[in-house]
Amino acid sequence: MDEATLFDYEIEGALAFFCAGTNLDPASPGYGLTVDAIHRPRIASIASVGFALSAWVIAVERGWMSRAEGLAITRGTLRTLYERVPHQYGFFAHFLDRYTATRWQQCEYSTIDTGLCLNGVLTAAAYFRDAEIDELAMRLLDRIDWKAFITERNDQTVLRMSYNPDAGGDYVTGAPGFISYWDMAAEQKLLYIQAALGVPANTARALYRGFRRDIGVYQGQPVIINPGGTLFAYQYTEAWLDTRSYRDPDGVDWFNNAQLAALANRDFCLSLRDRFRTYHERSWGIGCGDTPRGYVVAGALPALAPPEPDGTVSISNATACMPFIPAEVLAMLDYLYHEQPQTCGPYGFYDAYNLAVKPPWYSRTIYGINKGCALLMLENARSGLIWDVYSSSLPIQRALNVLGFTKHEKAH
Repeated sequence: MDEATLFDYEIEGALAFFCAGTNLDPASPGYGLTVDAIHRPRIASIASVGFALSAWVIAVERGWMSRAEGLAITRGTLRTLYERVPHQYGFFAHFLDRYTATRWQQCEYSTIDTGLCLNGVLTAAAYFRDAEIDELAMRLLDRIDWKAFITERNDQTVLRMSYNPDAGGDYVTGAPGFISYWDMAAEQKLLYIQAALGVPANTARALYRGFRRDIGVYQGQPVIINPGGTLFAYQYTEAWLDTRSYRDPDGVDWFNNAQLAALANRDFCLSLRDRFRTYHERSWGIGCGDTPRGYVVAGALPALAPPEPDGTVSISNATACMPFIPAEVLAMLDYLYHEQPQTCGPYGFYDAYNLAVKPPWYSRTIYGINKGCALLMLENARSGLIWDVYSSSLPIQRALNVLGFTKHEKAH
């Protein structure tokens, strides 16, 4: 299969997944909500909704969906988000009933999952330039009480990760309330961009300075690492922000950082090929998602904590490396399509597989966040569409200016 056909296979499969996994019943209170995973169709993820909103942009631009249909779905989704989805301080509940839009059990109100959703909102508003979408997008952004989540820790200004008012609720280990801190380098950079639209400039800059830049090394080059060395943490902000074109206030090239992390992840897999037969030059990628043991967040060196690989390849996380190491990703997708057909299904590639267990294990599920990130990265590698729409939008331009990001020529 040639390169263009491989791209089309996975992009069109992902778009079909978002159509099948999104509540598109206009009479339903949960209109526009998207599944967390296909094996649990009643549970929606607010983060999946953000990827779906970006998916409709790709679908319309490619002619896969009419502009009128994309507009209608997007307007209806934003109405659901503003009018019915539960929130605390403007931050959405992580999981929802896909049909009623009610909070799922005692899940947390999540900053990062809200941020992923709002990145989809911002992308849709910038693409469609529709008065109703613009107004709802601004209402959703303006509703967030950033100050409630900002605190000082070890002389740094940091953002709390989540909030749960329920004793015994998700992630509550002591008294209910605010939970943990974004004090490490991870997937949360997009939150600082959004916060720059809602807090004073000096506070926004202090937040961006407030997370550690832990350094690992790959082939003699420094890499700003997340504690677990997991792939998605190098991809979520980069799926929307064109990091090829910007340097952060300290001159950090986040595109190059993600590229090094992707290469390091692949090399780590290759170093384990004698232990796990799934790993070789055309089969690699340790990340988050489905495994023979269920949902696992895994990583690779360099990392702060020793990784514990089990031979599982996260197909989606590896696919999302396409803008950074295209030749290696294309070789993997070609191998999977032709030599591991059990990784393929009605929505493109399934989430993962593992040949190091007996019998060999093939995932039969898809997670919205994994498939969504892979979709955005494939489209960015091909056309730069999501990067261009999001990064050039007026709110994002304003936020980048507040934080002190500077424009650079695309050298990658």
